[in-house]
Amino acid sequence: MTARALVLGLDGADPDVVLALGAARLPTLHALMAKGAWARLVSVQPPATLPNWTTFLTGVDPGRHGVFDFTTRQGYGVRFTAGTVREVPTLFARLDRLGLRCACLGFPATWPPERLEHGVFVSGWDAPVAFEADRSFVWPPALHDELVARFGTLGFDVGEFDADTPGWHEGLAATLEARIETKIALGEHLLGRGAWDVFALYFGESDTASHHLWAHHDPRSPRHPGPTAASDGLSRVYEALDRAVAKLLVAAGPEAELTIVSDHGSGGSSDVALHLNRALAEANLLRFAPSRDHALFRRAKDFALTRLPPRLKEKLFRLGGAVLPSWLESRTRFGAIDFSRTLAFSDELNYFPGVWLNQVGREPKGFVRAADRDAVRRDVAQALKALRDPWTGQPVVLEAWPREELYEGPFVDRAPDLVLRLALRDGYSWNLLPSNGPGPVFTQLPPEEHLGRKGRSLPGSHRERGFFVAAGPRVAATGEVDAHIADASATMLARLDVAPPPDAAGRVLFEILDELGTSAASLPDAELVRGAGDEAEVEARLRALGYVD
Repeated sequence: MTARALVLGLDGADPDVVLALGAARLPTLHALMAKGAWARLVSVQPPATLPNWTTFLTGVDPGRHGVFDFTTRQGYGVRFTAGTVREVPTLFARLDRLGLRCACLGFPATWPPERLEHGVFVSGWDAPVAFEADRSFVWPPALHDELVARFGTLGFDVGEFDADTPGWHEGLAATLEARIETKIALGEHLLGRGAWDVFALYFGESDTASHHLWAHHDPRSPRHPGPTAASDGLSRVYEALDRAVAKLLVAAGPEAELTIVSDHGSGGSSDVALHLNRALAEANLLRFAPSRDHALFRRAKDFALTRLPPRLKEKLFRLGGAVLPSWLESRTRFGAIDFSRTLAFSDELNYFPGVWLNQVGREPKGFVRAADRDAVRRDVAQALKALRDPWTGQPVVLEAWPREELYEGPFVDRAPDLVLRLALRDGYSWNLLPSNGPGPVFTQLPPEEHLGRKGRSLPGSHRERGFFVAAGPRVAATGEVDAHIADASATMLARLDVAPPPDAAGRVLFEILDELGTSAASLPDAELVRGAGDEAEVEARLRALGYVD
C-alpha cells in the first residue's frame, strides 16, 4: 500500500481560511506546512475552475490546452464542451507512456477518461448540472461496476448546487462530510491495490461549502443571515478534509511525496450586482434589441435549473450532445443584444468576466474591422475602467487585459478579447449577473437572494490565490514560498525525476527541494530525468513522453 507521489486536489480551498482555523482545528495541514513548503498559490486569470485545473493537470498554459470554460463560443452562440476541447494530454497520460502506474480520480473537465495502459482514470464533473458518473466516466469501465458495488453511486458534489429548500444549508456540512468519508474509503481501497507511482484524488467539497456557506461562516458578510446551525458548516468541511489528508497519507506510505493544491481561493460575495452589458450600452458600445422574447429564455433556463430533478436535468443536458442546453444558453446570454449595432459584448459570467469585440469576419454581424481591433479594444478597456461604484465612488474594473497579455499558445482565440479583473467592495466580490436587456448597471440583491440559488449569485465566490502544500522526503522545511499553479505541476514531476513538458507554463520550485535544490538547479530540462540509466535509456524515456522527436 504505497504511492511515490500523492496528489490531493482541494477545490477552492483558501489559504486564509486554513490560517484562520489554525493548527487546533486543522492539525494535519498545519503540520505539513511547518515541515514542508506552502504557498498562496497564484491562479490562472481569472481564477475559474476549468482553466486552472486543466493547467495543473497538463502543466501548460490555457492558450495551449484550450480549456477556458464549460462552453465554447461560436458566433452568437455557445456549445457546452468542457474538457472535450482539451488539446494536449494530461501529465498522467505522459507518465503512463513512461510505464508509470497512475491513478487520476475525480478532477473536473476530464471526460472522456484517458485510457491509461498501466493505471486508472475516473473523470470528474464536466457540466454545471453534472450529477453522477456513469460507466463512460471510468477507465477501465469495469472499475465503475466495482466501485459502485462497493461505495454506491459515484455522485458529484456539485449536484448539491441544485437544492433550494428551507433548511438545506443547515444540512449541507453533514452531506459534504459524508461524501468526504466515502472518497477517503475509495482512496484507501485503490491505494491498497498495489504500488502506485502517482495517486491523485479530487475533493470538490471545499468549493461547494465555500459557495453556499460563506455568508453563514462570515459574520461581516453583507449577506450574513445571523447565527444559524450552518454557521460552523464551512469550518466542519475543512476539518473533514484535514482528516482526509491524514488518512490518505497513512495509506500512501511514509515515503510518499505529497502535493496539495487548489485551483483558486474563496471569499465572500457582496449584495450588489453589476450588469456588464448595460455598462457597455451606457458607453455606446452595445445596443439592445427591441424584442422581449429573451425574457422567455431566461425563465426557461431558471425553471430547468431550479425545478427539474437532478437526474432528469442531467439526462436532458446530455441528450444529443447537449444541443438543447447549448441553444438555450446561447439565447439566454445573447438574445437581448442587437449585434448589427454592437461593438463589444460580454458573456456576463460571474466566474470569468470578459468582453468580446464584434469583429468583421469573425462574428456573423461583425462591426469592428480587424484594422481597428486594437484601438476599439483600448476604448472598451478605458470605458470599463472608468466605471465607478455608485455608493463609494471606487473603481469597479481594476484591469482589462488583452487576452494576449495573459495567455500564449495556438488557442488563445478561445478566450475573450478582454479579460477583466473586478475590484472587491470592502473585501467582497461584485456579482456579475445577466443584463437581460436595458436597465440599471448596478442593482441591489433582494434579501431573498442573499443565500443564492442555482443560476444566480451565490454568497461565496472565487479568489485568485489558492492553496498549495508540498511535503515529503525530497522537500525541505521551507515555509511560505511564491508559486503559480503550473509550478505545482512542474515540481511534482521533478520529485518523480521526470522533466516538465517542453512547453510547460510553470517552473520547478528548486528552492523547496532538498535533494534537487542545488544539484539540479542548473541542469537543462532533459537532464532532470534522473536515475534512468544510460543516455540511450534517458532519450528513450523522453521520446516516449513526446519531449524529443
